[in-house]
Formats: sequence, structure tokens, C-alpha cells
Amino acid sequence: MPLPPLYGHEGTRNRLVGAIASGRLPQALLFEGPRGVGKQRLALWLAQALVCQSPGGGPGRAKGPPCGECQPCKLVLTLSHPDVHWFVPLEPSKRGADQDRQVDAVEDALAEEMAARRERPLYEPASGLAIHSIGAVRLLLRRLAYRPVLGRRRVFVIGDAERLVPQPGSDAAANALLKALEEPPVDTVFVLTSAAVEALPPTIVSRIVRVRMARLADSIVAAFAQQELGIHGQAELRQRVGLADGCPAGSLRRRTGVMPMRRPQGGSYKR
Repeated sequence: MPLPPLYGHEGTRNRLVGAIASGRLPQALLFEGPRGVGKQRLALWLAQALVCQSPGGGPGRAKGPPCGECQPCKLVLTLSHPDVHWFVPLEPSKRGADQDRQVDAVEDALAEEMAARRERPLYEPASGLAIHSIGAVRLLLRRLAYRPVLGRRRVFVIGDAERLVPQPGSDAAANALLKALEEPPVDTVFVLTSAAVEALPPTIVSRIVRVRMARLADSIVAAFAQQELGIHGQAELRQRVGLADGCPAGSLRRRTGVMPMRRPQGGSYKR
């Protein structure tokens, strides 16, 4: 099944498209914001925009959002594009002590996770044990050495990037990623996402352009709940929207406790 559409964040989308059109899109970005607001989905939308054959919906146009209809766009939506690499936290493997086996184990586990997300695009958050291991970063660096397969660009999305440092002092994976972020190949864009930027090493944060993602209006969350979850009863819809607190993924939850506090909305770019 293809990924559900991206809801909201129009202002951020417009700025990203404008940066692509002007040739000023940074090669290393960090999408930061509350959990469930759509950071990884926006990262994949940006990947679509970068590999789309007809941005703006018309052949030969130089700018605009992804068309969603060309082969590259459809491949991204089904998590099948060979030049778009989505790394998500995985539970550490107990098999394979040497470096090559660690990388192979991560590659197998990541392929299984992507297959699961194709089957169930509204996926659950990563478990508390899941991390970006040194093996995952080595796999990323291995893929970074390849040339693009279908187009001229490659995109690497690293979701929940704070899990590069699973606990204080355990920053081997983050350190292994530093050089790639500092000197990325000209055909490559990195997009990291995080709900806890303070957990990332300053050496990583200093090498990327930060993009703040705001909580969404209740009307947008309600549209997500209606169209993607099939919720139409007004009582349940109000409950889901309240629990979501401006984050569409939060509407997947049912009431289990105290209603979360509301927070202000707004968003910006910053270094």
C-alpha cells in the first residue's frame, strides 16, 4: 500500500520547493518538532520532490511540488525507490559479531521493516529498545558509495535521529556519520528528523540546517482522522483530535489517560 498523503505544513513545503528551484536546498537538513507531527512523512515528500520527473504537475517544469503520478513519485510512495533510503531505528541484532555481518543483519532487518510499513503505512512508533546502531551507519556509508540508479539525486532519511545516541556516551554511530554530513556527495541530500534535538551531539547539529515543524490546526488533524482512519462520529473525532494535540499520528491513540495540554502553533527555519 502507498503511504498516506502528507497533511499540513504548507508553508514549510513551499519553502523547501523554493529552495530546490533556486538551487539552494541545503544538503543536510534536520526536521525537528513534536513526535507524530509528520517529520518523516515530510522528509519522504521532500525526497519525492527531489526525484520527481514532473515537479509542479507539468512536464519540463523546473519547480513545484512532486506530481505524485510519475514512476519515481510512485516508487517513493511505496518505499521502493532505489535512490531514496529511509533508515529507522531497529532493535539491536544479537547475531553477527564482525563488521560485515553486522551490516548484513541491519540490511535484512531494515528490509523487513520497510516491507511491514508497505503493508501497514500507518505504522507504530519504534520500540524503546530500537536504535541506529553503528552497523546501520556503516550500511548507510556503503550505500553512499553507490551512484544514483534512476535519476541524478539520492536522499537519505534518518528518522528519530536522536537514537543515534541511545544513551549518554554511546555516540559511536553518530561520530561515524559526521564526515558524511560535513562533506556529502554533490548528488546527495540528508534529512534527519528528531523530536529530541537536545539528545543529538552538538557536532551533528552544527553541520545541518534545522527546520522547525509546528503542531497542526485541529481541522487538519480532523481531516487526517476522517480520511485515513475512517472516523466520522463526532464524539470520537473530538476525542482523537484532542489527544493528538496538533500531531496527526497522535490521533491513532484512543483515550488512555489525562488530556494533553495544548501548545502554541508556529514554525520556522533556523541554523
